[in-house]
Amino acid sequence: MKKKNWFLRILCALLFLCMSGLIMLSIYTLSAEDGYQSGSRSSEVTEVLKEEVQTRLESTPEGMQLSERIKSFIILHSPYGSDWNLNVRKLAHFSIYFALATMCYITLAILGIGKIGRIILTLLICGVFAIFDELHQGDVVGRTMSSSDVVIDSLGAFTSVCILTVISMIYSFFGFILNGSKD
Repeated sequence: MKKKNWFLRILCALLFLCMSGLIMLSIYTLSAEDGYQSGSRSSEVTEVLKEEVQTRLESTPEGMQLSERIKSFIILHSPYGSDWNLNVRKLAHFSIYFALATMCYITLAILGIGKIGRIILTLLICGVFAIFDELHQGDVVGRTMSSSDVVIDSLGAFTSVCILTVISMIYSFFGFILNGSKD
């Protein structure tokens, strides 16, 4: 850690750590909802998304063609087929762990942890939290534990880590080129 920026780095790290905590709190809160409440919430979100697709995407002939291609792709590749609600729920798992991994990775980068350390620690934090979240969810009325949810959560974290590592490598490469050309 550079001596002159230590205060700012710690302040930024605390900010990203707080955001990580807020994401973890929201994950815990959502998994603490009973089965009926959780199902109702996801059904509402699914209906809003379906409405948006119909009003925005399917309002033109080109949009209708794109919509049909997207639906065909989802039906072909999703293990849940055309079940919008399950697809939305799994996308939510992926997305929230993507966000959690992003905040953890950035926090570790600000603290000066090396790339390999960031990757391992971020995936470990997200993986362990996903496992404990599913264990917690198994104790909630109307909810079940699902190993596929842990896999989807881990894939979200892994995708985030891959993207951020590539960005970090590109940044390092350009920093090396720019600093190397000054000598």
